[in-house]
Amino acid sequence: MAEAIYKPNSDLELDGKLMISVGGQLIAFGTSAKLTVNTDMLDTTNMMSGDWKDEAPGTKSFAVTSEALLTRKTQTTSAESLLHSQLTDAQLDFVFGEFNRTGDEIAGYSYPLDTTKTSYTGKIRITSMELTGETTKLKKYTMSANGCGPLTEVPAVPAG
Repeated sequence: MAEAIYKPNSDLELDGKLMISVGGQLIAFGTSAKLTVNTDMLDTTNMMSGDWKDEAPGTKSFAVTSEALLTRKTQTTSAESLLHSQLTDAQLDFVFGEFNRTGDEIAGYSYPLDTTKTSYTGKIRITSMELTGETTKLKKYTMSANGCGPLTEVPAVPAG
């Protein structure tokens, strides 16, 4: 097998933004998006394992986290709508993937999902909302949610 050659200026993913959509709308003015997938391992170590621990894969789970700036804009996925969803124990559809910016500064921007890249979908419940205000800084919030049921991988669709 040939040794891999790495080109930092062309091999890195620089286009698009990893973002979270909840209920069909992007988290407004998001500054970070994170998807965490875990597999609980079952200890199968026994007397025949020798000097090594044995494990088998068990239950899988996922969580999402996003940080965003507070906004007054209505009809968006904002701190207010997410906190309402937490207080009412709502189960929400979500998408984690790459979204591309289209539009301009005057007309405004939209961010359609880039279907030429793999994305992930599922259902979540908000488990934590943290609103932060500091002197001389923008107000922001952090949302954390746990997955409810399976995380579905949506394969990329070739362009063209």
